Parts: sequence; structure tokens; C-alpha cells
Amino acid sequence: MYNQAVTDAKIDKYLSKTASPFVPERHTRAQCEQAILHFDSIVRLDEESDKLIALRDNLHLDHYERRFEKRWQDTLTPDEKLFMRNERLLCKYDFWYFLNYVWVKNEEDNVFRFTPWPSQNIFMDIVGEMEQMGIAIFLIILKARQLGISRIVSLILLHRVLFWSNINAFMASADETKTNMLFDMLDFTKQRMPYWLVPEETARREGKLLELDNGGRITLQHGQQKIGIGRGTSPTVAHISEVSEYDEGRVADLIDSSLLRGMHPSVKSFLALESTAKGINNYWHDSWEEAKDLWPQRRTRTRPLFLPWFVGGLYPKPVDLIGRPIPEDYATTIKPWAAHHAKMAREYVIKTDYLRNRLGRDWHMPVEQIWYYECERETAIRKKKLPKFLQEMPANDDEAFQSTNFSVFDVETITYYRDAAHAQPVEGCYGLVGPISHLNPRLQASPMLYDHNEKPIDIVCDPRGDMPPVTFTLQPIRFDGWSLESKHDHSIDKIFVFEHPMQGHQYGIGVDTADGVEKDSTVIEVIRKASLWGPTKQVAEFASSKMNAIDSVPFIWALGTYYSTWDITGAFMQQPRLAIECRGHGDMAQNIIRMLGWRNFHPWNDKNIDARKQKLNEFTKIGVFTNTWFRAAMIEMLVKMLRDGEIEICSTAFVREMASLSGDEDTQSLKAGYGGHDDRIMAMGFILASMFKFDTNYWRGTKIRAYQGKSPAPNVLPKQFAKWGGSAATRTDISPGYNPGARVYNR
Repeated sequence: MYNQAVTDAKIDKYLSKTASPFVPERHTRAQCEQAILHFDSIVRLDEESDKLIALRDNLHLDHYERRFEKRWQDTLTPDEKLFMRNERLLCKYDFWYFLNYVWVKNEEDNVFRFTPWPSQNIFMDIVGEMEQMGIAIFLIILKARQLGISRIVSLILLHRVLFWSNINAFMASADETKTNMLFDMLDFTKQRMPYWLVPEETARREGKLLELDNGGRITLQHGQQKIGIGRGTSPTVAHISEVSEYDEGRVADLIDSSLLRGMHPSVKSFLALESTAKGINNYWHDSWEEAKDLWPQRRTRTRPLFLPWFVGGLYPKPVDLIGRPIPEDYATTIKPWAAHHAKMAREYVIKTDYLRNRLGRDWHMPVEQIWYYECERETAIRKKKLPKFLQEMPANDDEAFQSTNFSVFDVETITYYRDAAHAQPVEGCYGLVGPISHLNPRLQASPMLYDHNEKPIDIVCDPRGDMPPVTFTLQPIRFDGWSLESKHDHSIDKIFVFEHPMQGHQYGIGVDTADGVEKDSTVIEVIRKASLWGPTKQVAEFASSKMNAIDSVPFIWALGTYYSTWDITGAFMQQPRLAIECRGHGDMAQNIIRMLGWRNFHPWNDKNIDARKQKLNEFTKIGVFTNTWFRAAMIEMLVKMLRDGEIEICSTAFVREMASLSGDEDTQSLKAGYGGHDDRIMAMGFILASMFKFDTNYWRGTKIRAYQGKSPAPNVLPKQFAKWGGSAATRTDISPGYNPGARVYNR
């Protein structure tokens, strides 16, 4: 139907089985139009019976003799019958030929024969490719506005219902009004199809149902209804539009539990879930990310398709350029962010096969589109609608999904960290196992998850005093890659190790605790402090929504011991700095760790920050107490370090929290966007503030960057001290070797 090779094969197969085969002939649009005029001239519509009456040999009949009139089909000549058979056959098996008979109405209410836009051709390339693969055509379509996707999908649905028998089709949009508008677009075309080409209606209930005499039916539903879409039936084809605007509390039941469960994949199945983006950490965002991650591995049946605004061929219109003419010197005055948008658009086209195939490897955004984008974006900024503008006119799918507030990080930063995290190998994925006296069985890794191809790591924790050492084990568990991890992975209960401890490096651990009732998460972030041998790096991460602060004690103790390393000279063992949030839940956990012999905690001396004489060795409390001013300063520091590329992030879950962090215009504060979390952000912020806030080397020295993205400086720069020479910590004549510590053993 959509792929020419498949179409030809189906036609040949049909003709080989028919009793009276013939050679189909494809006609031009002009020939089709001439045929329509001819067949319209041989019938008339009877107003009383609403039936078509043949005009041939029936002009002499009066009103009372109409019951004896011949059916119009009986008056056809053999050539006319063959022509109709030819057209019905070709329209049934060839969607592109069917378009010869399609009339549509544009946004200016002009009626014309349908001609696909570039964006619609790209869409049909994907549909044809999936048909040729012999799989169900299930698509999740992220799009910009006004690309004609709803139009082309509605034509696919109409084509199926008109030319194939017993098709059970569903249409749904965000609410009842929008569903009716979607159906009206389809019905406009149906009413203008030739009477001799399509089946007759047998039932029509406005806003509810349309039935045809070939057994086909179209059911209209919407995203605000109480029952699931298609529940109680088995849809063959479905068009679900504006999914991002569905009731967030019910959308999973409406689509996943009802529609998708009822649609049985086959070569005849067609499903299009389509919408623009609307915020992050919601159903539509999660569904897109899942399809994007899993489709390349064929672990999902829904194929992702993103269509950016510049492929529609609609913007800018000639009238736009008349009203806002391009300046003569525009090529030399393009705003940097507009040029960057054009660059991102080109990069996305080049790396995306279905766009590259249509637009070409040498594609660059035309200057007319750059100018149009610049004008529209400036308008959005003045109206404080930039996030919405970016959702509707994105260069790539990452840019499409924006927080409903202004995001702290730009798209380039998020994209870099996401790509870097996916490229960073996970050196180990572990569960914690230990004596039940210290680690409750409910918190220990299940044996069913063990990865027996990797070696466990024993960690001997010395509680000092009269207590004997306690041995915990980092037990390897299965990890198939970030793409297969749940997007709601604040409850994954896995210890990810991105780098094992190395001698000579200084480590720190930030802990954000929670209640353990599967809302916020208890998070442990382990970092390696920047040195001459590399930038600050996230080396381990653990998160769980099932444990409270006290439950986290053995995990903090074990990871703290594991990352306790000898200094570069091998003279003494360095405990990682622990920065535990104590204001809400963590004070008990910190107290237990302290009784177990830990000595290196965050000193609560932030009152010295505005003192005339700073006395950093004078403090009365340990731990982190997140009052308003500390949180603001901590987040500000974390955001600055991430923007400047001073931290190497290895966890994709952490990057998702970065994307969720947004500014609230009302409170002038930073917080996680709708449906998002900031537990990892907080844990990372605690330890960064603890290790760098009063570090004179950090603030006076040249920073060591994790990447070059925003600076021409090299990745690793030597420290530059203001008034003194290097200490033992920065000696270059001693190469750091690997030594995990005397009390850590590999089996």
C-alpha cells in the first residue's frame, strides 16, 4: 500500500487468483478528474430516497414509476465497469494512487487536490519502510506544529476503512471537541470521494461513530473519557493525537492498558501516537524516551519518529518575508543563538537517516528559515514564552522536551552530558550483601539478579573499639545498559561504579536521605576530587526509594570504606569526606556512622562565609543542614560547575534530573520540574559544596575541565597558584598507582 514494491506484489498476487484478470492501468489526475465528471453526468440524486438514480433510459419515468428504475450500476457499459474495477483495485492496494481522488482544505479554507508536503513524504518513507519489513506499523511521532502529520495519518485511516473490509478504526484527540475537529478533517475528504469508488454509510452518530456497508467503522473517543480507548474491542488501526495534552493521571490507562493491549500486532495493524512535546517527566516524554532507547534494539514495537519544524516546507511563507523582509546584511549579522540553532538542525539531519535521505548530506538551513526562527524566538522571549516556543519549533527531540519553566541548563549542555553518560562504560553494577546484623535481608541484592560472570568485591569495615570487623560484599548484578533501565529509576536499588578507587586521589560522598515510602529517593553520590590527573568525576552512585536514612547506613559505610585510599606517598589512609543531609532525616544515620568510627564529616561552618575573619576550624556542628540560603548557594555552585564542564557525569539518571531542574519565576528559586526529582542533584551538591566551597586552590587556580564544549582550553590544565608553590598533593614526580586500600579485597 505504501511501499511500491509491496504494492506491486499484492496486486500481482490478487490478479493471479481472480477469475477474470486484467492489466491495471494507472491514470493521471487529469484523467481521473475527467472520469469523475463523466460518471457524475449519468446519475442524479433522488431527494426523497437519497439514492442515486440512473439517467440513462430513465428520463421518461414519472414519480410513480421510480420503483421500476434500473440501478445505475446496471446501465454501465463494459468499459465503464472495467474502469471502475481498475480504480478500486489500484486505490485499495496503492495508497499513493488513492491520493488522486483526495480533496482537502488548507488553513486558508481553500479546497484543492492533496499534494504531500516534504514532512508528509518523510513520514510516508518510514511507513513504507516498516511495511516492507513485514512488521506492524506502530509509530510514536514527536512533531513540531503545522507539519501536516494529523492530515496524512487521517488519510491513512480513511483509506483503510474505505477500501478494506471490517476495519475497526479509532480516532482520539485530547478532548471531545478536538476529536470532532480531527474527524471533520477526515469526513471532509470522504464526502468528496466519487460515489462509485467508496462504500455507502450505514450508520452515523455525530461525535461517536461512522459505519460503512463493507463492515468498516470509525469510533471517536478522547483523552478525557473515563473508560480506556478501544477497551472491550480489538482495534485494527488507530490515530491518537495530541497525547501530551491528555489527562496525566489517566493517560497510561487510556492508551497502554486499553488501546495497546487490544491491538494485536500484524502486518495489517497501524497505530500513530502523535503530539508536540509539553513538559518533561510526564507520560509523553517517558513514552518517547522509551521508544527512542529501545527501538534500535527492537525491544519495543513502537518506532519513534521526530519531525522538526524546518522540514514542513511551510515556514516562512512569502507573506512572512514581505512583512518581515530579510536585511541585506543579514548573512553577517545573524545572532549567535540563531546560527547555533541552524547548526544543531544540520547536525540532527545528518545523523538521522530518514531526514538525511530526503534532505541530503549537504543540507543547511536556508537563510530565510534562520531569519524566520530568529524573529519568532525574539517574540517568544519578549512574551516570556520561550519554553513553549522551543517545544513547538525545536531543532532536535532533546530541545523539544523543555521544562514548563525556564530550564537551568541549555539544550547543548544536557545533550553533551547525556551523550557522554551513555558513552561512559559502567565498570560495575552491584548489590550490597552482608551480615543480617548490619544489613537487613530486604535491602540485600536478590540472588536471582546475580551476575556470576563478574567477581564480587569484599569490603572489610573496621568499626574500631571492641567490635570485630564487618565484611560487606559488592555483589555483581545484571546490567544490560542504560537504555533498558526504567525511566522511573529512583527505585532501582543498584550501586553503579564508574571508576574503582585509585591511590592518591581524594574522594567525597554526598548523601540525600528520604522516608523510604517510594516518593523521593535516598541517594549516595561518590565523587573523585579534581587533581592534576583529571577533573572532578562522578565515580559511583546509589539510589533507592525503598529505604530511609537509617537503612542507608551500611551502604554509606561500605562505599566510604571502599573509597578510602592511601595518599599519594602511601603514608596514611584517607577517608572520603561525608556530607550527609541532617536537617530532615540523616542526623541519625550520621550519628551511627560516627559511632562506627568515621571521622571525616562536613563541618557546618557556613556562618563564617560573611564573617570579617573566617575561622574554618571553628564549628559546632557536623553534617549538612539545608536551610534556604545554603540550598540556594549550593545549587548555584553545582550549576556553575556543570555549565563550565568541570564535572564528569557518568549517570544518565543524574542527567535526567539536570534536565528537570528549572527556574520558578514566582519564587525565583530552582526546583525539579513537574514529575521530576532532584535527589541526585542535592546529594551531588552537598559534597561539591563541602569539598570546594572553601578550597582556595579551586577558586584561585585554573579549572580542570571534563570537556572542551564551551572553551578552547585543553581538557587538563596545570594548577596555577597565587602565592605559593605546589604541595605534596600536586607533585608531578610521583605517578598515582592503583591501590584500593588494605581492607578491600577482590575475590
